[in-house]
Amino acid sequence: MRIMLAAFLSVTAIGLGAVTYAATHSGSEVPIDSFEFLGCSGDWTDKDYSPDIWRMGSNTGTTYLVRHPATCGADAGRGASATFSAGTLNLHYEPYSRNDLYASCDCEFWAKFTFQAEHSEVRSATFDAQAAHLKGSWPER
Repeated sequence: MRIMLAAFLSVTAIGLGAVTYAATHSGSEVPIDSFEFLGCSGDWTDKDYSPDIWRMGSNTGTTYLVRHPATCGADAGRGASATFSAGTLNLHYEPYSRNDLYASCDCEFWAKFTFQAEHSEVRSATFDAQAAHLKGSWPER
């Protein structure tokens, strides 16, 4: 009985390890060199709620500038992460209010993700699992 229990636990542990490996490697985590929450620039006025991401390369790496809608009142960002899978760069962070005061409108928020390594294979991007418009460089506004 003990041998069967030990065998069952070993197979279960191996199976759980394989599931964990598959889950973490389906989108390989990309180390972020720096993240900056840039804040709100006003009301979200676009009819389309898709985020925009500008890719800016330099000698020191690559920066992705993200413009996206979120609930008004957020004054900070936390939990920045990035994954890369099948040519898609997935960016995420959580905008939040340090005093828990929000409004019932959507605002235009900005954030900046910088990476030391150039990800030349990036063909598309998402923000918070939503398809984004990936643009090549920062246009004059």
